[in-house]
Amino acid sequence: MPELRRYLGQALLYALFFLPLAWVTHQPTYRSLEADTAVLKLAIRHPGKIVGECTDLSAGSNAALPANMRRPQLCPRERSPLDLELILDGEQLYRASVAAPGLHDDGIASMYQRFTLPAGRHRLELRMNDNVAVAGPTWTLAQEIELAPAQVMVASFKEGFVLE
Repeated sequence: MPELRRYLGQALLYALFFLPLAWVTHQPTYRSLEADTAVLKLAIRHPGKIVGECTDLSAGSNAALPANMRRPQLCPRERSPLDLELILDGEQLYRASVAAPGLHDDGIASMYQRFTLPAGRHRLELRMNDNVAVAGPTWTLAQEIELAPAQVMVASFKEGFVLE
């Protein structure tokens, strides 16, 4: 009989602990987005074009160098910054210029931006220039998109813009 009381007391204590815990986990209801809104994420990771051209080294200047440093050409490492523009329904929503990271400005430029938009049909335009030698965008995307409520659409870049 004492064991039965001990087990019942233990069950009561467990219930007193777990019932409020279960109630708290369901209150309040969490919404990550308001009703009738969607999310557009812009996630770009792309190396810009190399700035400049390789130059041939003369035999005389190469001969003056140690054997382990001789090479036929001298090529720059610096990469162009990425100039990106996002236009939604004819209104500029985002514009940025991201320089290439790294000691010699030779890394892959990365950018991430998140936009909360009203659900529905939109006209999306993305323009990017990855070459300082060219005026205007080198990559473009103009597309009609349909965003459902609570939808998350990602615009990325892989040899061209991709919407997923």
